[in-house]
Amino acid sequence: MNLKYFDAHLHWFINSAFADRLAENIGDRSSGEYYIDTYCKDGTLVGGIIMGNGDIHQQGINIPDNFYYCLGLDLKERVAQIDDYFDCIEEHLMREKCVGIKIYPGYIPIYPNSGYYDSIYKLLVRYNKVLSVHTGMLASLSGKLKYAHPLHLDDIAIDYPSLRIVMCHFGNPFLSEAAAVLERNKNVYVDLSGLIEGPFDAQKFMIEEKNYIELLKTWIQYIGDNQRFMFGTDWPAVKCDIYTEFISELFPENDIENILINNALNIYNIKGD
Repeated sequence: MNLKYFDAHLHWFINSAFADRLAENIGDRSSGEYYIDTYCKDGTLVGGIIMGNGDIHQQGINIPDNFYYCLGLDLKERVAQIDDYFDCIEEHLMREKCVGIKIYPGYIPIYPNSGYYDSIYKLLVRYNKVLSVHTGMLASLSGKLKYAHPLHLDDIAIDYPSLRIVMCHFGNPFLSEAAAVLERNKNVYVDLSGLIEGPFDAQKFMIEEKNYIELLKTWIQYIGDNQRFMFGTDWPAVKCDIYTEFISELFPENDIENILINNALNIYNIKGD
């Protein structure tokens, strides 16, 4: 199955043992060059959004055509002194390639609705950029899950009704709470990255994990608006082409092109290079 897709949630780590382990687990190598060489070669990957990690001064450098980034605030020492980096953050948002900011509650022990990030949310509204929020399960045992519950996004959505908010990973495994937040807040959207991690066969997985699949479909149908869901892989957590097969099984055939490409372009207000 050769489906064209726009990867709205991927990571290009630099010198990360964690990313190297993830990539090795699926038979890939953890680098932006490898990602482009592997997944763009047959024309199915049409672009993507890099979720930033590490030093904010180094993010967004040498982004290829049709790729964009969310400035990632994932370092505790940076987040602890966020006001000191406000000017730098604003400079990123002035760039066309920067389509938003990604925060990492759970990995960072700060509730996203605590008021701590209010200056950042106001800045995003001013520049008409997107807030992406990690929700749900954590890859690290050192993080604290309570901070990453999707219910916290309800407060932000209500307090900032003109702010577009992306709930990364559909709040998995808190799917019912995630769906409740989405149902009542039309400015909240979902990327479907990170629902599986590691090597897998899409068709075999659909059979063996049919209860999980039905649960996902139930809450997707509950939302009743497939324009609010978009494809993302969380690479290097999974092989991108195989993940398209899995996500495509969750939606009607006539919605697949929107899920895999168009919705992300609309939600992140991407006009193209």
